[in-house]
Amino acid sequence: MPRLLTAREDFLERTVAQVSGTLGKMRFLSRISSGSRDYEHWGLIRTFGEEAAQTAIGTAHTQIFLQELATPLRELWSELVSDAQEEGTGLQECSKMLERISDRLPMDLAGGSERHHHYIFMTLALLAKSQRSIR
Repeated sequence: MPRLLTAREDFLERTVAQVSGTLGKMRFLSRISSGSRDYEHWGLIRTFGEEAAQTAIGTAHTQIFLQELATPLRELWSELVSDAQEEGTGLQECSKMLERISDRLPMDLAGGSERHHHYIFMTLALLAKSQRSIR
């Protein structure tokens, strides 16, 4: 018999796990965020209800946010360069994407720093604009 998943487990294992990289996950979460810190995920809402889905996605967003803050800048830069190559976009476009999603933060920062997050995104955006790599 298959194991029953909580809304959080379902979201992390069936959805978030399919998205590669920390920045990719942050980009995905920013896309499903309505901007008012609510999230839109039809399947999760339909399966678990609005409140459970919002809580699950918010918790996952906090987890990925903290993971981003703990990831060395060099790794995030490598991920950004790799994503640009895979998607066939230039680093300039990646820079614009970072600027668009930098304000999409989870409601619960769990002790993480909004300032640190903005510093990471600003640094990556500036690197992308200058098209330099970190050595």
